[in-house]
Amino acid sequence: MEQLNITVVGAGLIGLSHLKRIYQHPECRIGAIVDPSENAKAIAEQYKVPLFITLAQLFENAQPDGIILATPNQLHVEQALECIKHNVPVLIEKPVSQSIEEGKVLLDEVKKNR
Repeated sequence: MEQLNITVVGAGLIGLSHLKRIYQHPECRIGAIVDPSENAKAIAEQYKVPLFITLAQLFENAQPDGIILATPNQLHVEQALECIKHNVPVLIEKPVSQSIEEGKVLLDEVKKNR
């Protein structure tokens, strides 16, 4: 079976937990990390994967099978919309959005792209 190529966006505490689980899962591999922090560089080197500063850079250079958003809450909707625009399945850490209005924007976009 071909491994799923999963990108983790956000290499903080929650992102590290996802990275560890992806790394340990035989059906998955870490395709890349997206994070602008200096710490992310060492983490990408540890896992021997590419590091991108932004999702835009990722999508210019790679097409992951899925993305996990483990970023600050205020970025979730914006980043999820970018993933949807590129037809990439996305898992969003909670909370999905900062407000009901933002959540509705995301839901509407998901419905349009089914």
